[in-house]
Amino acid sequence: MPPIDRGVESKKREPRRRGSRRTVSPPRLREARRRVAAHVVPTDAHELASLSQLLRRPGIVSLAIASALARMPFSMGAVALVIFVHSRTGSFGASGLVTAAYSFSFAAAGPALGRLVDRRGPRAVLLPSATVAALGMMAIIVLGEAGAPVAALIAAAVAAGGATPPISGVLRQSWPRLVEPAELPAAYLFDSVLIEIVFVSGQLLTGLLAVTIDPAAPLGFAGVVGLVGAFWFAWLPEVRTMAPSAKHHHRRAGALASPAIRLLVVTGLPIGFTFGALDVALPAFGAGHGSSAMGGLFTALLGVGSVIGALVYGVYASRFGDLRQANVRLAIAQPLFCLPLLLAPAPIFLVVPAVLAGLYAAPILTVRSRIAQIAMPPGTGTETFTWLLLAVMIGVSAGSLVAGPLVEASGWRLGVAAAIVVPAAAVPLFVIRQGLLPDG
Repeated sequence: MPPIDRGVESKKREPRRRGSRRTVSPPRLREARRRVAAHVVPTDAHELASLSQLLRRPGIVSLAIASALARMPFSMGAVALVIFVHSRTGSFGASGLVTAAYSFSFAAAGPALGRLVDRRGPRAVLLPSATVAALGMMAIIVLGEAGAPVAALIAAAVAAGGATPPISGVLRQSWPRLVEPAELPAAYLFDSVLIEIVFVSGQLLTGLLAVTIDPAAPLGFAGVVGLVGAFWFAWLPEVRTMAPSAKHHHRRAGALASPAIRLLVVTGLPIGFTFGALDVALPAFGAGHGSSAMGGLFTALLGVGSVIGALVYGVYASRFGDLRQANVRLAIAQPLFCLPLLLAPAPIFLVVPAVLAGLYAAPILTVRSRIAQIAMPPGTGTETFTWLLLAVMIGVSAGSLVAGPLVEASGWRLGVAAAIVVPAAAVPLFVIRQGLLPDG
């Protein structure tokens, strides 16, 4: 019998001491590191619990209400313009042009306003820009009532959209100063839910005011409330104390110096395209069944779906995978969730498909914000988040511009088809270039 290796035998029998190193298999080790890096806890409801804690912080509720009022023109503007211009011109083509001009100017001027906020502070930018935006809204009403040509309406829409203050960029830039690092995912989720609440209430108010008072009423309401909200927001201490960025962080490329931010900007276009196309197609569906003002109610259902999607994401965030995986999976879900809209034969049958079509929105905006917060260059917070939002708005503008003539020529279903085809064609870009993004 060969001799027994006493050393080996003693190691086998030796009990593991407390605190001794435990061997971890590579998959488990990678998962542990991923959870630490992403601040993910095993409880799927963690973000909703953090959300409850977030709302108990002093000043957060006032900040949320003020920002919601200031962003009301953002939620009401597109559909209100479609309804108003169509009521005065009788043309969805003209409505699409004016709405596209409003959205495009909002997107084109936004990064410059965001960069000014980063370099000069919020009050120096938000107060004058909000004033000009409100005056632009009033000019659209005056020109429309006077029977002015479409070119004049477009010019007023450019002024109103281009001067819209970057409220969302300022708020998202402020979250790291206002909350603990572990609460940041919940803060971005909360802001996405808040945007959807603003959209739902704004769309409902647009339809309600247009039907019960006049098609011009939503534009006037949005202009006044947006102005009041922007002034309130700018004077809150959480915003007023925001310091300009250091001069050594100023660079010509700004936020776009980061490849990840550039990718987020490009992939924001198809996300917005769906919104813009549906902003035209759904009022056209309403017009075919009695009144274009019903479009406000239908687009509000998209917001309801987005709020539901945000709650689902808050509970099951870890099941979407890391940030890269979640970004790709939600991009795939976007066109798929819009498909049932094509099957609605009457308004009552559009309710559930409209809610389903909005499910992806708040989760994908939340994921994009979390990626941006990690990848943005120093000193570019407001500009970065403004770029993200305005990339979506450029997509909205393109969607309105394309859907207007399509709906005019062949009906609302062709507008919905465009809202499906464009984001579906962009999915390969999400997949191929995902390596540029941080995973958490």
